[in-house]
Amino acid sequence: MSIVGIICLSAIVGAFALFAAVLAWGDYQTHDITHPTKKRQQQATQPGVAALKDAAAEAREPVHAA
Repeated sequence: MSIVGIICLSAIVGAFALFAAVLAWGDYQTHDITHPTKKRQQQATQPGVAALKDAAAEAREPVHAA
């Protein structure tokens, strides 16, 4: 194999390795978004549930016309 062939082959293999590394990094960055932990999921839902309960309580109150 000539030196040019070795350089081309190593460039192709390097490009695939770089592509795999970018994909792995992207998967690592989005892992918390797609698979939230139980603690993070509870923290995210508790304020939302409280806000919905408050909105429902306000909706049940009678509207007083002035």
